[in-house]
Amino acid sequence: LLYWFYYRFGWARAVLIGVRVDWRARINFRAKIKGARAIGNVEVGRYVFIGHGSYVSSGLISSAFIGKYCSIGPGVLIGPTEHELNYWTFSPYEAQDAGESAKNTIKNKNPPIIEDGAWIGARTVILRGVKIGRRAAIAAGSVVVKDVPAEELWGGVPARYIRSIKKKPGGD
Repeated sequence: LLYWFYYRFGWARAVLIGVRVDWRARINFRAKIKGARAIGNVEVGRYVFIGHGSYVSSGLISSAFIGKYCSIGPGVLIGPTEHELNYWTFSPYEAQDAGESAKNTIKNKNPPIIEDGAWIGARTVILRGVKIGRRAAIAAGSVVVKDVPAEELWGGVPARYIRSIKKKPGGD
């Protein structure tokens, strides 16, 4: 019940600061979303920053820095918690029951960074520690496991280079 109020408070705060928010959205009240254009049916975690003019259709954003004017499609998974593969258990509960810290089961990686003007296609997964360059595009259904340079189209599982993206006439 406390969880529900916590996220409803974040939802109400988003509405009050002028973000267009779907009624099903769950927004951690500590997430930094001022200036975001729209947040659809998405769960937004505590360690999330969404820049001015950006929108998210639906999905889960556990942790991320999302720049200005980013377009994020439906069903995305950005910055999920990853388990440490070199520990004796993947379960934080088993570690606790053995008298150890649950944190030992979690990889300690920085949130993903999505730079200004990027486009993220539907059902894309972006892992922690990844940087997506300015005005880069990620094809639908991709799994991004490494950095994507600016103004490139990447896609696949794992995502890889497809082609360059044309620059705006007159440069920017």
